[in-house]
Amino acid sequence: MSHSKMRHASKPMSGRLLVILLAAGLFAAACTSDSADAPAGDSAAPITSPSVATDGEQPDTPTSQDPGAEPSSDDDEDTAARDADVDGDSAGEVSEQERIAAEEERQRVEEERRRREAEERLRRQREADGAQTAALERFSDCGAVLGYVHANAAGVVGPWGLVGGQRLKGDVIEEGAIVADSAASGDFASLQAGVDYSTSNVQEAGIDEPDVIKTDGERIIVATQNRVQIVDVTGPEPSLAATLDLDDLWGWRLLLHGDRVLAFATRWDVIVPFEVSDNDGTADVIEPEPGWGPTTEIVEIDLAQAVPAVARRLSIEGNYVSARMTDGVVRIVTSSRPRAIGWTVPEAAGIAAEEQATEANREIVASTTVDHWLPRYELTDTAGTTVDGGRLVDCDRVWAPAHYSGPGTLSVTTIDIAADGLAGSLDTTSIMSDGSTVYASPAHLYVTTTRWFNWHTQPEGPDDGTLAESEIHMFDTGDALSSPYVGSATVTGTVLNQYSMSSHEGHLRIATTTVPPWRFEGGPDSESLVTVFEVNAGGLSEVGQIGGLGVGERIFAVRYLGDIAAVVTFRQTDPLYIIDLTDPASPTVRGELKIHGYSAYLHPVGADRLLGVGQDADEEGRTLGTQVSLFDISDLDRPERIAQWTAPGGRSQVEFDALAFLYWPPTGLAVLPMNQYPSDENEGDPPFLGAVALTTVDDELSELGRFSHADPPLRKCRESREITVRPDGTEEVGPFERYCWYDVDYEARVAGSAVIAGRLYLASNKALESIELGSTERISLLRWAD
Repeated sequence: MSHSKMRHASKPMSGRLLVILLAAGLFAAACTSDSADAPAGDSAAPITSPSVATDGEQPDTPTSQDPGAEPSSDDDEDTAARDADVDGDSAGEVSEQERIAAEEERQRVEEERRRREAEERLRRQREADGAQTAALERFSDCGAVLGYVHANAAGVVGPWGLVGGQRLKGDVIEEGAIVADSAASGDFASLQAGVDYSTSNVQEAGIDEPDVIKTDGERIIVATQNRVQIVDVTGPEPSLAATLDLDDLWGWRLLLHGDRVLAFATRWDVIVPFEVSDNDGTADVIEPEPGWGPTTEIVEIDLAQAVPAVARRLSIEGNYVSARMTDGVVRIVTSSRPRAIGWTVPEAAGIAAEEQATEANREIVASTTVDHWLPRYELTDTAGTTVDGGRLVDCDRVWAPAHYSGPGTLSVTTIDIAADGLAGSLDTTSIMSDGSTVYASPAHLYVTTTRWFNWHTQPEGPDDGTLAESEIHMFDTGDALSSPYVGSATVTGTVLNQYSMSSHEGHLRIATTTVPPWRFEGGPDSESLVTVFEVNAGGLSEVGQIGGLGVGERIFAVRYLGDIAAVVTFRQTDPLYIIDLTDPASPTVRGELKIHGYSAYLHPVGADRLLGVGQDADEEGRTLGTQVSLFDISDLDRPERIAQWTAPGGRSQVEFDALAFLYWPPTGLAVLPMNQYPSDENEGDPPFLGAVALTTVDDELSELGRFSHADPPLRKCRESREITVRPDGTEEVGPFERYCWYDVDYEARVAGSAVIAGRLYLASNKALESIELGSTERISLLRWAD
């Protein structure tokens, strides 16, 4: 510091001067800290994307939005200090407002420092990873497949078998079916979807997704527990046409096309092995040891009969991930793992026993056949007789990444149900990888998964800078009879759900959050990104990226609106970012809005309006209950919330399943299932299980009505008192304490809704309710039989 500046500093300092000097000092310290770890020339890297930063380009003129902007020069500081000193020579103590301003400036600078550090870590990982796009290797025959799995699995098998795979004979792996999203289709020329009746809340128009409720305007099909209910809604009141029991499987999802329904669920079982024909014409019957694992069950229901009935069943080894339907062609995504392998386990404690078991398991891996690793299928008819089965995929339709991605197999099976239903031909393409999130555009199907991490080589500490990555696998859906693999890409971070992806004008956009491979939530150094890939005949090529979104937070919701992306991150407050993707090579943050709580689902509700469903929260980030927000995004630089509706203690399924949401544009009606439980202050109030109807007309959020299928809840109380028995046998009797609760009828929770001909229909596991849209009065309540 120069002597002249020291003289200024020794004078009585005004509050305004304190704020300026504090901000400048913190900003300079942050820049110095960043430059200490960064290579020369990177301190002025622009915010746009790491891909731009690695080109070494520098912004011509630093701006306030540029994290690489140079801090004020010493002369500028001196001038500002002198001006502040002249204005405040007679000032007294620093005001409270000035202290708050200084603290806000300190927080801003700290947030900027953390964002820059996260950006630098991301840049370094990208340099280490090299190219982000890589084609997979296609196997020529079964011998090549088996050689691949033998070589790679032997290197990762341990004393308990394969990590993430079956560990013991008959051991049930705790995996759950990943719930998909949905839409509907109808072949009745007299009724028009979106005009006479609603469809499921699908992500992309024309691409149907399995849902718990489907309609074609004349029938409503509802999945309830282990049943499918078919309801005729052409009369004055709904009438039950048929109820089909589907064994003991729950969680069914439905697709409807003409007079065919496909129902999807996952069961735990093993498929009976079938005769497998090799390329040389020989046939073998595979008889592996019994082993448990998830099996995807697909049931075809024929509605054309006088009494609807099950026509066929298709069982595919593996967990049901999701499905999509376009023009009667269904693509089913499953994820399987090797099973029916009897692993050896340590017979005693200690390293020696584990090493012995590991070596034995390597020998078991070497003895396996290709049918231990590739999934199988089984088709049965109405009577339950097996009519077809065997290996799901031919060996020359299997692909593998250049790096080992674990023992799992991701399969995309194509079926034209508009032609022959499940009796038609099956076409399957498989990748030796996992799959968890599915997004479909009109031309491609994308499946993402967090890149497999070899836990045997896990770093000793969590702070080595390693970040999880997501692999994107692209399949061509232009042919109605197949879904060939096209290409793959890798992007840093993890994907929240299908709404994190969008295809637009030849580009795929994907939003991710950076986390270490062994952590699923964002940490203090996490950030979120939006990466843009060009879609071409050879696969995916990264063209642009923007990072630094919500440092220290994770993504809670994403919605793409043409060239605009709305991204919600959350930790204590909800930053809603509006990102301009007009130039795919240079995505830009246009605006940001911070509110308490978060939106977990975003839905467009008209021109420049966005509805958010999520949770309200206090200043510490503790959730308080359901919150619905209406955002005005007409000014991309200044988004604002113009209406809000809250339900303290509420929780909506829409936060986790977008298909549970219904928006009916003709009347501006929004319907969301909601369960609301009383707060501590209102513990005497009964809980609410049902659905809430809101109106979005005139930029307002107003509650139109609440609907429930639950019987009036019974309040139960238990009284008890403590009795202390002393050593001499005397007793001390305490006062009675009273604890009360409500018996909650969880079967009454609303799972889905639809609008048909001026009526709102709400479906639960107990009943189907019809409501007059105009008056919101109940018309009927059709209860399902026990």
